[in-house]
Amino acid sequence: MSRKSPHGWRSVFFVLAVLPTAPGFAAHPLITEDTGTQGLGNWQLELTTELGHDEVADAEYDAADIAATVSYGALDNLDLMLTLPYGRTDSKENGETTREDGLGDVGLDAKWRFFEQDRLSLALKTGATFATGDETKGLGAGKFNAGVSLITSYETEQWGAHLHLGYLQNRNIHGERDVIHHTSAALTRMATDKLKLVADLGRFTSADPSVSASTRFLTLGAIYAVRDNFDIDIGLKHGLSDPETDTTLLLGIALRS
Repeated sequence: MSRKSPHGWRSVFFVLAVLPTAPGFAAHPLITEDTGTQGLGNWQLELTTELGHDEVADAEYDAADIAATVSYGALDNLDLMLTLPYGRTDSKENGETTREDGLGDVGLDAKWRFFEQDRLSLALKTGATFATGDETKGLGAGKFNAGVSLITSYETEQWGAHLHLGYLQNRNIHGERDVIHHTSAALTRMATDKLKLVADLGRFTSADPSVSASTRFLTLGAIYAVRDNFDIDIGLKHGLSDPETDTTLLLGIALRS
């Protein structure tokens, strides 16, 4: 798939670190956020890894994005989240391999579920990233940024449907677009008491201003509850448009108090 900028991996990772939060997002491996919160006084630690591979005619790109997200229930319907991202990219061009790695832009988010009626609920999620990543290596934007999302969830005992609309201020020093829009929808189904199957379809505005096509993706995965307070998950994200990474393997664990 086409790549317009050596910061392409970072652009996608930066967007994901702020909007829904994929380590600050939904239930990993979903990108689409849901309206669920931890509950007053409860904690969650989520550790996620995303391994991506992309190819063009004369180059290959491999990326590993790792993140730790701590969520705290400030109220029954309000969560606060801190995300610490770490990224690594190996670029192979003309027989030479270049590696960049380090801390990304740290994220701070809040999710407020403001409406509940029967099986339908609505939430707002706001977030900010701080310029902690080395922008000269493409590990950060070099500037403070913020975003907001509207989330809708409809859930039964076996099924869940979620819609996510997001807006991201993408101030940066890389010449990327200053505004990123995100739209996605997810469907979940409880296959057993412990196993949940998930599907996610969505799009982001490409951060590259020279690319008119959006980054579109499809994710299929599963979440398994080892215990009531311990989940593991796996997913495979497939790029549906040229700006999106070809293939990304998603792995994660979540521990709750």
